[in-house]
Amino acid sequence: MPSDETRRVLKVFGVAVTNLEDAIDGKKPLDEIMRWNTEVADRTREVLALVDRLRSRRIG
Repeated sequence: MPSDETRRVLKVFGVAVTNLEDAIDGKKPLDEIMRWNTEVADRTREVLALVDRLRSRRIG
């Protein structure tokens, strides 16, 4: 069962990606799009760090 941390990381990643997509599709100002782009990049790094932590727990 996923931990609360896994659920949180994936949730905030999904929200960031959805907001970036909405900003692009809505032709929002460039600064708003770039703000969400930065957020997606930050959250992507967080997801990758989570995956690395999970991989380090593997047995065998």
